[in-house]
Amino acid sequence: MESQQTPQPVQVAADSFICPGCGARMAFDPQTQSLLCGQCGRTEPVAAPEMEAPEYLYNPETDEYRAPDWKLAGDRMVSCSGCGAQTVVSAAALTACCPFCGGHYVVQQDSETVGILPETMMPFRVPRQKAEGFLRQWVKKRFWAPKAFKNSIVLPDKLNGVYLPFWTYDALLDTSYQGEGGRRYTETRTRVVNGKRQTYTVTKVRWYPISGADRLRFDDRAVCASRAVDPAMIQRLGAFSTKVLRRYNPAYLAGFNASRYDVGLGEGFTQVRAGMEREMQSRIEAGRGFDCYRNMRYAHSFSNVRFKHILLPVWIAAYPYKQKIYRFLVNGETGTVSGESPLSPAKILLAVGLGLAVIMLAFLLARLTS
Repeated sequence: MESQQTPQPVQVAADSFICPGCGARMAFDPQTQSLLCGQCGRTEPVAAPEMEAPEYLYNPETDEYRAPDWKLAGDRMVSCSGCGAQTVVSAAALTACCPFCGGHYVVQQDSETVGILPETMMPFRVPRQKAEGFLRQWVKKRFWAPKAFKNSIVLPDKLNGVYLPFWTYDALLDTSYQGEGGRRYTETRTRVVNGKRQTYTVTKVRWYPISGADRLRFDDRAVCASRAVDPAMIQRLGAFSTKVLRRYNPAYLAGFNASRYDVGLGEGFTQVRAGMEREMQSRIEAGRGFDCYRNMRYAHSFSNVRFKHILLPVWIAAYPYKQKIYRFLVNGETGTVSGESPLSPAKILLAVGLGLAVIMLAFLLARLTS
């Protein structure tokens, strides 16, 4: 459902994040959901009410849409000279640290951020220390990881908080179909083997022509709009809240990074569209109640497609181990961990050896009892 009121982006200058008490720079604190001064401990509330994210019509056939532009937010987009990831920084930033590869670089003063503005966002709920704890627990549970890798994990300077861009889509899908549905049945037959009559059954399929149409509504199908992270790792982070969020406010970015989307609106819809069509086809086949299907032809038509662009919180760590980088993600709302870890050759060889020993033992026992 489209929001009745379109919120105006809140413009906050970078120097407004200076502590009014001691003059130190303030950062957003997930624990208190406010700006916190690390020098004197003063907190300042962030004026960003909860709201239902505005949704905008999108025409997948013409790739047409209308939505607010990033230029209104007063921030800028920069590209990492190392890995190419695009990150949003405050307009006053002179240097930046890439949260994806850890590289440091100078922000070019002519950098400009363009594109669709994320009007709403989920602020970080999981503080850095808790995220580190969740990640350490996850690493300890990696049975196949080398012990040296588990013991070498040092996180304080490796974990970066990043607001990742997401598209979500609502859509109405109408599908017509034609094909054949099959019902299995068995026939009993007899044969003579070594002079003895045997009875056996054969499974066959009786086919029927089928056709029809169905309609299905989809709500908030999300896709990460950054190529800097592995989609499979994002999937393993579990669900984020995407309905009631906070109005976009640069104060939430204080002490954090925000990644600008490089997966376009049309490309994002193409990704979720395939899943919607598969779900519809499964629904049709389940609803018709046949045992199997063949020669099925589907004609899909999408209408009333709506989207929203939101920022969701993820802690990201890129950890080097034996000349290879292993990446970890922590859901900044729930604490769910997704990551990569090396495999221990010694543990794998031991498991293979134990498996072969069990097979050999079973073989010997079978020989002795036969």
